[in-house]
Amino acid sequence: MKKIVLFTAVLIFIFNCTKLGEPQMHPTDWTSANSDNSHMMKISISGIEGCKDCHGGIEKNDYYGGTSEVSCYECHAGGPSGHPAFDIWISSSDNPDFHGNREQSSCKLCHGEDLTGGTVGVSCYICHETF
Repeated sequence: MKKIVLFTAVLIFIFNCTKLGEPQMHPTDWTSANSDNSHMMKISISGIEGCKDCHGGIEKNDYYGGTSEVSCYECHAGGPSGHPAFDIWISSSDNPDFHGNREQSSCKLCHGEDLTGGTVGVSCYICHETF
């Protein structure tokens, strides 16, 4: 009888500790750009460092999956910034994904109202003298 109980306990432990048994870590509207619960909104408020616990490594800009094995690069060609791939982001203004074709208000969400760094700590003035 003890063997059956032990065997059952081991099976329950194994089943409950698989990825299928893990709880949903984010709200269901996490990927909806128009949601107050979106990851874009949360990152604009508190920065991206909190993502590193599950999605990153010890290196500064490593968001290649971490323990969650979900990389920012799976959805964002430009990585955790959410920008398109770098060469597209800085390409000519003829490209619809060129950053200059965006509303500055969207830049301010992450780079701060004055565009000097905000929650992401990256100033737009690294490349721009004025706007």
